[in-house]
Amino acid sequence: MRLPTHEQILLAIYYDPETGLFKKPKGELTGGCSARGGYLSIYICGARFRAHRLAWFYMTGEWPKQEIDHINGDRKDNRFSNLRTCTHQQNNHNQPIRKTNTSGIKGVYWNKRQRKWRGQVCLNYHIHHTKGFDKIDEAEVAVRALREELHGEFANHGSHTTAR
Repeated sequence: MRLPTHEQILLAIYYDPETGLFKKPKGELTGGCSARGGYLSIYICGARFRAHRLAWFYMTGEWPKQEIDHINGDRKDNRFSNLRTCTHQQNNHNQPIRKTNTSGIKGVYWNKRQRKWRGQVCLNYHIHHTKGFDKIDEAEVAVRALREELHGEFANHGSHTTAR
């Protein structure tokens, strides 16, 4: 498939970077439809595009070469200020708390053998662990610090719960 040019997109649709919403030329909103994984997609110029990638192209004039991350983790929030380019690994760092988490705190688990709360953070397919703690609050502080150290600006402490 041949990608449309920036000019073709600008003629076919209007994007409001403050709201993240798209409008057709006659002014009616086109919220898009939910695509696999909870992303919004928009059918335009004979093809379907994910709304966040389309927003990036609309604003920059270049199709993203890498992935586009939703900073707040909400895949339907396509405000330009909520979008940033990233590698696949950085995008994975910004994941929410997993559905299988039983502690309620991202990266914190109960170690039965030690009878302690521990934290874990993954970077480059290597799992980094905190020491064991008697109190879950202490493990939470430690895992947050480790995540900040390893993931930097892409550290997500599980405040959003959108399944990825």
